[in-house]
Amino acid sequence: MNAAYRQLYIFQQLLSDHLVEKRPLAARFNVDPRAIQRDLSQLKTFISDQQLPYQLVYSRQRGGYQFVSAQDQVSKQVVLVLVKVLLASRALNQDELHDAVTGLLKLVTVSERAEVQPIIKNEVFHYQPLRHQQPLLKRIWAISQYISRQQPIAIDYRNARNQTQTREILPQALIFSEYYFYVVAYSLKYHANRFFRLDRIFGYRLSTQKIHRSRAERVSDGQLRQYIQYMQPGKLRTIRFEFSGVVEAALDRFPTARIITAASRPGTVLIEADVFDSGAMMWLLSQGQRVKVVGPADFVAQMKASLTATLAQYD
Repeated sequence: MNAAYRQLYIFQQLLSDHLVEKRPLAARFNVDPRAIQRDLSQLKTFISDQQLPYQLVYSRQRGGYQFVSAQDQVSKQVVLVLVKVLLASRALNQDELHDAVTGLLKLVTVSERAEVQPIIKNEVFHYQPLRHQQPLLKRIWAISQYISRQQPIAIDYRNARNQTQTREILPQALIFSEYYFYVVAYSLKYHANRFFRLDRIFGYRLSTQKIHRSRAERVSDGQLRQYIQYMQPGKLRTIRFEFSGVVEAALDRFPTARIITAASRPGTVLIEADVFDSGAMMWLLSQGQRVKVVGPADFVAQMKASLTATLAQYD
């Protein structure tokens, strides 16, 4: 076998994350170890000339040559976390999940991939996507481009009652919350910001309408996340409630939350938070006896009315 074949074989071994040792290779091809050294030198030159994302290095500890990434590489720990979060979100259909997980695993070496795959194998096998089964990746990218360019679009939208509508909007943010992606957009019809679930947008295109929002009027997705729950806008206000559950759970739920003081009831704390009230109420109601809202007065009244209506269903 000639030198070209040897070099291709060595290159393939290195790409497969194998350790390359001179003497075993020399014995395999029945050549002097110096011939293998020349092959390795030529491979180094080839890698440099082609600007490949590898470096051929000698590992004294392992006693051989191996490829090391010449660019910043995502660690196996990061890939594992990203895959776990992706699986928990249930946001992608089966095909897109497979492509996303495969792509993430390719960011690490073959040996690291072999470590990660057994950890995620069971979850991937039992993955259950959301019922809408819509492909989202291309849609997410396209809407994100409209947002970056501040371009108005017309969308064909199917609402929760399965009614189809066409809306002229200026998309301003794309947010993931509670299993779904939402487009936060200024609606020309309502002259206000509205939330549109991405999987319910079945058509979109550039609009001929001119919609402009000043910098001060635009939505900041980073700030919006601080105040909103379950993508329910409501009214932005400061609420106070006594809480007897795991305090960390309340503080994590409301990023703006702060402990004011120990409350009047034993075993409770008084928490204050700046929130959109509709979504906040949904979470507070889910906490049952662990929560008592104490202000403001009209918000307390809304909580009482909701609880009374709920109890009435059991009469």
